[in-house]
Amino acid sequence: METSSFNKDFIFKSKREVESFIKITQTPSKPIKIDRKLVSPEKEKEGVEELRKTLFC
Repeated sequence: METSSFNKDFIFKSKREVESFIKITQTPSKPIKIDRKLVSPEKEKEGVEELRKTLFC
């Protein structure tokens, strides 16, 4: 399924909004580390089976 690209005009009503937007866009995001040890192979297998039941019922 195709989706349209994001095309949105931003309208800022105050200098504070402009400064906030600039701060957000210029601040690098911190990568999120995922602890892969939280999911055991057994739990992963159960999740896959549950997903298969949901998708192919």
